[in-house]
Amino acid sequence: MTCTACKYCLQCSISKIKKIMENNDLALVNVDKSKAMVIIDKNKLKEKINNFIKENHINMLNKDPTEVYQKQIHQAIQKCNTLTDKQTHRYLLNIKPMAPKLNVYLKHKDNLPIRPVINNIQAPSYKTARYVNKRIQDLLKLLYTYHTQNSQEIAEELLKLQIHENIRIITLDIKDMYVSLPIPGILLTTSFWLNKHNNYNKQQNEHILHILNVIIRQNYFQYEVLPTKTRGL
Repeated sequence: MTCTACKYCLQCSISKIKKIMENNDLALVNVDKSKAMVIIDKNKLKEKINNFIKENHINMLNKDPTEVYQKQIHQAIQKCNTLTDKQTHRYLLNIKPMAPKLNVYLKHKDNLPIRPVINNIQAPSYKTARYVNKRIQDLLKLLYTYHTQNSQEIAEELLKLQIHENIRIITLDIKDMYVSLPIPGILLTTSFWLNKHNNYNKQQNEHILHILNVIIRQNYFQYEVLPTKTRGL
């Protein structure tokens, strides 16, 4: 449908841009930590995603495991009765779970590397993971932990520091941190701090570790929306 009111209306311009992009195999991708967007060749974008998958040894699954994972979460919730009552169980399950989707952002660096982000909102473990995370935070009172809302807050705090010539400020970044986290290490560390801060309720600690083990092993996503493209870490 063509607009007859204005030759240069926004709706017509957007439609024309979309048509040009489709005809030239181009994709519009958000830039990481910015409101900017980049037009990129679809084949180059696909190559970046495939390289990320290959470099991190992510395997393709034969079928979508969502239904199996949903049952595992349900069984874990029922078993871990020290964490929730029966009335709460239904609120910890996604009614219509789906395999998490891979979203991609482009970084402000040479060659525009990607920042992969997995949308877990529809995943079987999403609601349960949020609940367990809150319980762990309530139980563990860790020292020297700090949280900031954004970079502006950090800048304001730095201005308050009295810095002399012997002080150095550094920033650290971990490449592909999420896929580099060792599952046994996560469980071991969590067990240590739970037993240190919640030693009076060992059964609850065991239930937290059990359900945490189920959650973090459900590490998969769908790419290109096809069941044959479902990946597992």
